[in-house]
Parts: sequence; C-alpha cells; structure tokens
Amino acid sequence: MDLSRLRIVDLTHVIVPGQGARPITIERVPAPEAVPDGLWYIMHRVEMPLNHVGTHIEAPYHVDPEGNDVSQVPLEHLCGSAAVLDLTFVAPGGVVTDADIALAARPAGGLQPGDIALLRFDYDGDPQNNRHFTAEAIAYLVASGITLLGTDLLGIELPSDDPRLAEQYNHHQLLGAGICLVEQVAHLNRLSQPRVTVFALPIPIAGLDSFPVRMIALEP
Repeated sequence: MDLSRLRIVDLTHVIVPGQGARPITIERVPAPEAVPDGLWYIMHRVEMPLNHVGTHIEAPYHVDPEGNDVSQVPLEHLCGSAAVLDLTFVAPGGVVTDADIALAARPAGGLQPGDIALLRFDYDGDPQNNRHFTAEAIAYLVASGITLLGTDLLGIELPSDDPRLAEQYNHHQLLGAGICLVEQVAHLNRLSQPRVTVFALPIPIAGLDSFPVRMIALEP
C-alpha cells in the first residue's frame, strides 16, 4: 500500500488530562536510579476513572460474560472497508430509524457483509443534542453483516420512552452479535468519500470490556 497516494484522517479525540466528563490524571514518577542526572528520561503513572474514556471501543464482553474482551476481538473485525453514513439530517435529540440507516447507506452502495459502519451526526458534545436509536435501527445494522460500528455520539441507546432502555437492549443486540462499538469517534466531517478504509486498534489488555482506541481512516 502506497500511503503517499492516500489521505490519512485521524478519527480519534485527544484525551487531555484533567478535562472531560471522565478526566484522567497523569503523574510523573521518578526515573530509574541508573539514569544519569540531568538526562531527560521520564515515566508517568496514569489513572482513569473508567475505561470508557474518549474515543473508545466496547467489546462483546461489555454485556456478555462469554463474549470477547478487547484482547480477543479478531483483527479482521477492526480494520477494513467502511461505509460512511451521513445522518446529520436526524435532528439533535432525535431518534434514528432503520429507514434512516438505509437511506444514509445509499451513497456507499448500501451496507455489505464485512463492512465497518461509521455513523456521522456532527455531534457537538451537548447531551441534549445526542441521538437515540430504535431497536429496529440496530437490528438493521446487525442483519447487514457489519463487523464494527462507530459513531460520534455518546452511544446507541433506545429512546427514553422505550421500557427496554434500562436493559441496555441496543448494546445487547449489537455486542451480543459479536460486533464491537466505537463511541465518540472524532472528525467524521473531515471524510470526503462515502467509503474509506478504517483501522481501529485498542491495546490488547486481557479481561477488559472497553479501552480507548486509536482510529484512523484512509481515503484516496
């Protein structure tokens, strides 16, 4: 692959210590005694209030005790052809339906088995402007055969009037089918093509349901 012919778009939010709803902290720790005085050689202790921070991936283990954790997700599920679905026509605070998903997928030629689906809303971070998803919308994505779902939203929750909301029904639909979810994807508005190549690679820590991820897209 000749990267000089491709445009690389970073889809990851920078995590700034002390900022955000779940701020991480970093603390510089003393260098090993063997390091000569005056040599710049630093190490840090990192503390996170939760592992769901910034642009992060949720593995099936998040909702299924028998599901893959972040170290077990097959690499072929984390990279490949991605369909970019522009759903900015769904009003802030609105609800995404299966018909909306189908319509937004048309410019990419529809969703194909093995695709990564990226759902773009240009979300501004205000929880009141987040969107919700009908159960049928998530079922449509699962039935399409996607291997990974990414969105710039806070999640894929049901509307507040659906009694299944408390059961995390949409998460169970998606993750229970072995499909990982990347939340708070950044810069989807910088993509110019309806199809791109995506890589979303978490650090493989055994036993974790979720972890921040570095996600990039390649486009011609």
